[in-house]
Order: sequence, then C-alpha cells, then structure tokens
Amino acid sequence: MLDLKFLKRIINSLTVKDPNFLVIEVINHYLQITLIKADFSCKNILICKNWIKELKSLEVQYLLKEIRKVLKRIPKNPDLNIILNLDSNLALTIYSSVSLIRPKSKELIDEADLDNLISQAIWRFFDKQRPKAAKKMGVEEIDVLLADVRIRGVKVDGHKVVNPLGFKAKSVEIYLSETLAVRDFIRGVRELTSSNKIIFVSEAGTTLSHALLNSVNENKSLFLVNLFPNQTAVFHASVGHLYHIDNFDWGGNSLLQNLNNNFKLDDVVSRTLIEIYNKNGGSPYLIKKLENIFMEECQILANGIESLAPETGNVYINPYFNFPSCLVSERFESKFNKNFKIRLLSTDEVMKKMGFTIQFSKSVKEIKNLSTLSSVLLEVFYMPKNEKINYLANRRVRWLLS
Repeated sequence: MLDLKFLKRIINSLTVKDPNFLVIEVINHYLQITLIKADFSCKNILICKNWIKELKSLEVQYLLKEIRKVLKRIPKNPDLNIILNLDSNLALTIYSSVSLIRPKSKELIDEADLDNLISQAIWRFFDKQRPKAAKKMGVEEIDVLLADVRIRGVKVDGHKVVNPLGFKAKSVEIYLSETLAVRDFIRGVRELTSSNKIIFVSEAGTTLSHALLNSVNENKSLFLVNLFPNQTAVFHASVGHLYHIDNFDWGGNSLLQNLNNNFKLDDVVSRTLIEIYNKNGGSPYLIKKLENIFMEECQILANGIESLAPETGNVYINPYFNFPSCLVSERFESKFNKNFKIRLLSTDEVMKKMGFTIQFSKSVKEIKNLSTLSSVLLEVFYMPKNEKINYLANRRVRWLLS
C-alpha cells in the first residue's frame, strides 16, 4: 500500500525550501543560528541553513554583536518565527505549579475569576523564582525579565480539567512554565529582530529535558547531564516539575588536560587519542591505559553528578564534544554510590518516538548538538493548545515582558 504521509514528506523536502523558523541558540561556548522549514502536519523538519560561531564569553554586548553579524547575512523575511534557545547563564526555565484558594468556593469560575487566578499564579511564580534566577545569571533582580510563560494544565479541587470555566472549586492548582531571562539580552535581540515575532524563549537544557521526558513516557524522575568543554550542567525532570539544578567544574577540557599531562601532548593530539580509543584502533596496552585515564576522570564526573542529583533515576548524558565511549558503561555506573542508570542521549531515538523526521539541505555541513536544536522545535509543536487560558496569561503579563 502506498504510504501517502511518507510520500508527502518526500515531496515537501524536494519542493518546499522557504524556512518558517529562525532558531537563535546561545549555548555555553557557541552561537548557532539556524533557518528551518518545519511542517508540523507531517512532523517533518528540514534544516535549511545554519551559521556557527565559537564564543569567547557570554557577555551580553559581545553576544549581541555576534548575533548582529550573522543576522546581516540572512535575507529579511517577516514571516519567520523566531525562537531563542539559551544557556542557563542567560535564561532559566522552570516547570512547576501554584496552588490557590478561592474565597468564594461555591460560585462558578467565570472569565474574570480565571483571569485573576492566572494573574496570581504567574506573579507568585515569578516573584518566588526571580531571586534564584538573578543569582544564577549573575545579575540584579531588577535585570531579570519574564520572557515566556505557558499554562500547562489546571486542577480544580485535585481533578485535572481542560478548562476550569463553569466549575465550582475551593482550590485551583495551575501548572505552568516560566522563562526568566537577562533583560538587556532579550531587549537587544528584540531590537535586532524587530521585523519578526519572537514566539518562544527557553533555557535549552530544561527544554531538552522536557522533550526527553515526553519521549520516554515514564512517571519517574530523570536527569539530563550536559557535558560542555568547560563545565557540566545537570537538569531534573519529572511530570510537571522541571528545572536546572546546577553546574560543576568538569568538562571536556579536563579530559584533554589529563591526557596532555600523561602523554605530554597538546589538545589536538589528545582528541585524536579519544577517537582511536572509540574505534579500538590502538594496541591493547594503549587502549587499557587510555581507559584507566578516562575512568579516573569519570570518577570526578560521577561525584559531581551524584552531589547534585537528589534521588536515583535514569541519567542521560548529552556531550557537546567527542567523549570516550566508556562513559556509558557498567564500569562508569559502578563509580556511583546511588543506583543510577547511565544512558547516552540519542536524537534519533527521541525524534522517532515522537514521530518526527529530520532532513538536511546540502548547504548544512555541521550541526552543533542536534538534540538541543530539535528539542526546541518539539516544544513549539507540543505547546499547550488551550488558546483561551494562554491568551489570558499573555494578556496579564505583557507589562512584565517589557
């Protein structure tokens, strides 16, 4: 039988080239700006073109200057929807809930009442998280902006409802996600993209955690571990509650430094040694010596993860550099005192479980961490569809978004 859905995907990939999304990613050590054509009806994503820039710092004015340079190379298109996917030093996305008590519990919830409840929930959430966000991002509280808010669900007297209008309730629990970001950075990007609409702002790690949680479809906590060259970031995800736990000072550079010290090499040759190990291309003596060095470093990594993860669960490793394959092994798991299951994050696995296909145009030669990029598109696709509730939410917070 002819698969019409598959045929439509092929035709679209050959004929539809005009992008409808521009994703700006600022992640730890790199800037990546990507033009994407997403056909959500067919769950097909086409990566049209991208630009990558290694970053010297995450200082706001420097970042805006680098973003401006790339945007000048992209033809203006007012139909582009802009997505910001940001490092934890620039944005903090938290999923949680706020419980509210209605003084007039016997009255039906009407639009004015719902509007007030949503306003209270958003403000309480923002007011509670703002000091923590300011500390993590290294700015004053006044410089923290509410950049994005989504109502994820509502419970009335403990029962989940699609729309609370018309219900009587003593208590209302509102599940939501909020992204708090560095004010000057968000304002600067808005000025640079004034002809387009920024439809979504997120902290990259939490968004990836959410996509991962949805794909595994388990009612258990999981942890995402982003391995960067200079540090490791740990994220927690459980149903309705997602957040960045913290970072610690271990990364790919630590691994290279150990190899450099042991073999008197430089970074380029040490990276080659990691490739040789992963391909099992050296002598048994060399492979064993390398693995012992890697395990020595992995103990530091395991200690860091264990110090931040408050409970046992599945740990998904997401490396932003070429890492030794022994990092995902029983030997590495044995380094933990807690009962963690270590898994390598697979973009293909996540996308296939969600029913999506990713394709690339010929001009795309390299993608920085496809998992991070694809997860933000999944998040847009699975955004809450209750337009009424989210309309009220966005109406009430416009003054916080400026």
